[in-house]
Amino acid sequence: MKAFLRPLLASTFVGAVLFASATDAKAAGHANGFGEKGELIITGDRLVPLFGYTHSSVERDGQINITEIRETSSNRSGISLLFGRDLSGSEDGVGEFSQPVNMHSLPRVAFDFTIIPHLTLGAALAFGFGLGGSTSEERSTGPNSSVTVKVDAPTYTAIGLAPRVGYIIPLGEHLALWPRGGFSFYSLSAKVETSVANAPREISVTDTLFALDLDAQLAIIPVEHFLITVGPMLNIPVSGNRSISTTAGANTTTIDRDISVLHFGIHAGIGGWVNLF
Repeated sequence: MKAFLRPLLASTFVGAVLFASATDAKAAGHANGFGEKGELIITGDRLVPLFGYTHSSVERDGQINITEIRETSSNRSGISLLFGRDLSGSEDGVGEFSQPVNMHSLPRVAFDFTIIPHLTLGAALAFGFGLGGSTSEERSTGPNSSVTVKVDAPTYTAIGLAPRVGYIIPLGEHLALWPRGGFSFYSLSAKVETSVANAPREISVTDTLFALDLDAQLAIIPVEHFLITVGPMLNIPVSGNRSISTTAGANTTTIDRDISVLHFGIHAGIGGWVNLF
């Protein structure tokens, strides 16, 4: 894991360091006024996932038997052009060892404020939900007979909060570099109802993730008060927990698992700003 993080960290922020050390903001240009003091910047982030790599894992703590699973992990990557879906994400469903959903690539709205020239302070908010559905499976029980089994699809609710600080470096009249860093907290709740031997059973899963977020966005400013952002991002897991509750009749059992999601990607978004003073 450490060997993988070093090159990602370097590739994400080497551009920001080089530009910050070699570029004078006044000499580079005014970037159509982007980054002046008193601006409220509103952006839609991670709208187009151009590239994504995700490593996720679920681990069981404590003593286990010889044949039991201790840990499952997954490595996925994908490229998506003009398609608002991160193909490096997981779709394993709901279960004890199903891989966590990659909530780092959820589209989100962000609010940032330039407290002094070029320095921004803000947060991003993410929210997503699934309305459920069903899956039907028809099985043959004889030459002229069959049985259809229908299972409800899980319902999901995901929320996230990502406070951050950034610095806007003008690169010209229509370009600026906007490196940002902060933390993110995500909570995903999923519920599915099934039946075992004609007895109803409900499974509820809650994933919580805490991560360090780093991203360096190139802001393209064709006109004043409007921008397009594109650039790399890195989400480093700090902690994660999964709580699984299974209810069958009057009995409810709860177990906990450690989870983590590491994500690196290149995403694009749009936004604008207004001058508050």
